Amino acid sequence: MKHTIIGTAGHVDHGKTTLVKALTGIDTDRLEEEKRRGVTIELGFAYIDFEDGSRVGVIDVPGHERFIRNMLAGAGSIDLAMLIVAADEGVMPQTREHLGILIQLGISDGVVVVTKTDKADADWLELVYDDIAELVKGTFLDGKQVLPVSAYSNEGISELKSAIYERISNMGEKDMSVPFRLPVDRVFPVDGFGIVVTGTLIEGSVKVGDTAEILPSGEKAPVRNIQVHGENADSAYAGQRTAISLGGVKRGGTVRGDVIAATGAINVTSAIDVKLSVLPDSGRIIKTGSEHHLFHGTRTLLAKVILIDKKELIGGESCYARVKLREPLPCKRNDRFVLRFLSPLETIGGGVILDTQPNERLKRSKQTLDALIIREQGSASAIAELASTEIGGVFSEADLCKRADFDKRTCSAEISKLITEEKLIQLLPDKFISVEVLNLLSVKCKEILESYHEQNPLRTGIDIAELRQKLMPETDTTAANRVLGALSDNKVITLSGNVASLPEHEIKWTPAQQKIHDKIRKELIDARYDVPSPDEMAAGFAKNEKRDFEQVFESMLANGELKMLSKQVYWLGMKYDEAIELIKAHFHKNDNLTLAQCRDILKTSRKYALAFLEHLDGKQVTRMSGDVRVPAKGFDVLQRHKDFVADSQTIYN
Repeated sequence: MKHTIIGTAGHVDHGKTTLVKALTGIDTDRLEEEKRRGVTIELGFAYIDFEDGSRVGVIDVPGHERFIRNMLAGAGSIDLAMLIVAADEGVMPQTREHLGILIQLGISDGVVVVTKTDKADADWLELVYDDIAELVKGTFLDGKQVLPVSAYSNEGISELKSAIYERISNMGEKDMSVPFRLPVDRVFPVDGFGIVVTGTLIEGSVKVGDTAEILPSGEKAPVRNIQVHGENADSAYAGQRTAISLGGVKRGGTVRGDVIAATGAINVTSAIDVKLSVLPDSGRIIKTGSEHHLFHGTRTLLAKVILIDKKELIGGESCYARVKLREPLPCKRNDRFVLRFLSPLETIGGGVILDTQPNERLKRSKQTLDALIIREQGSASAIAELASTEIGGVFSEADLCKRADFDKRTCSAEISKLITEEKLIQLLPDKFISVEVLNLLSVKCKEILESYHEQNPLRTGIDIAELRQKLMPETDTTAANRVLGALSDNKVITLSGNVASLPEHEIKWTPAQQKIHDKIRKELIDARYDVPSPDEMAAGFAKNEKRDFEQVFESMLANGELKMLSKQVYWLGMKYDEAIELIKAHFHKNDNLTLAQCRDILKTSRKYALAFLEHLDGKQVTRMSGDVRVPAKGFDVLQRHKDFVADSQTIYN
């Protein structure tokens, strides 16, 4: 069933409340002060029942200038506007201001109702119609019906009701699949129900038993009870006036201006990027750095406006702007807002929210403007692609939902589309990276490796852990390894063991260094496991060869040609691998290993056998159990380290 909200707008004492009563039979002035003064202060609510069984909500908003804040709270949820003009007074200041507010809030359909026709003659009415035509020219009401009525005689009421029914019949259905959202306009306790909030459900649907999030505080509460137009209901839908009882919420836990929404569906922000417009007939100028009242939903807060592509904004102009908020604001992309001057209090403009999570540092650049144009005019795919690059690294679906300001269903669909278009890579389940960001990481990675190779010409490459830290310090290890695997697939880098290098990098020994390298290698081969210490090997070289010896030895260690067991024991990599295989073979037949057994298997001394076993303990391959070693995590620990390259090059598609 279609659910629609009609809202009144117009100057004070132009007969809005009386008209609503004539249409619905409901007096929306519920406060004693309102009845005494004959002026609507708070929002009033009613409904029209049509012959086909459909029901349309009606919001009666205040017309008096002092109560514009309340008018704004109601206008934000209107689908169809009734601009009210009294026949005996014609167009007045609040008529113009209310129309400007409706325009800024993006309302696109409505009718003009001329009330109190029994108080004006034909000649005066003709002038009123001319003023109305001039007022609405170029607005969403231009060319729409102008309907004369008298609420006292009921003249024209049935025609107005028919016109409303015709217009709402042509409206499209709201999308009920998106997460629900309800801006709170009233909060009160009810015995047996706890805290009750009321408002117009502007998105999605909510049912009893759902968990609601109170924003901006983030407190969670179960939905205990729902009423729609004063009647109990199991569910409520976008376009319905709704009262929700929240379980476990203390007094003061939610207030007017809060938003009740599905958990995790709405961003809360202290800054927004917007498309800002000044009303055409406003004599005010918005200057960068100026402060104003910002009205969004039922919330009012102070805001500082920083213009991006202009220095000042005059009547009828628009531009992009950063709005810094004094209080946190729950909001979504494409939400509308209104700006009012601080003093004197008057509506000057408003606009649409484009980015609820802007970068902290505002850059007045072409890139910034291009991004805002995409957010204002671009498709969902274009916005998703933009957001994926702005994140700047590996992200989850939830990350993209937040940055692009999408609901989960839309976000999932756009991720699939971008993967198909090869603009996004899936690294792991629910881990993605933009191809554009990967290309930027390629450039950065090359720069890191070029610098490293220049400073360390005798090393095969940089340790992968160090590269991860330099390239992606905020990314978890598993995801970062997948990125390195993707760079390897793209031939940007070469991965070997735990080392990364540029594909074209080669170690270039000087003749003297090559001679030292060969001598070290021969000495270690001849020694088998009973190797000399680094100091003992260094003593075999002349004083002028010491520096080259240190560089060559460090290079052999970094490149994996040497394996360090302790500060005094270094084995050739091939001898180390041989020893690993011998000990593995022992454990295939035995449950434990003694130091003496290790010494005998390797045909070495107790000193070197102990260094090797302590090394395996440190790698968690083995562990001490009394006087013997038993397997701990096993030799697969070492194998997994060797298999890093193959593992990190596996990209999930």
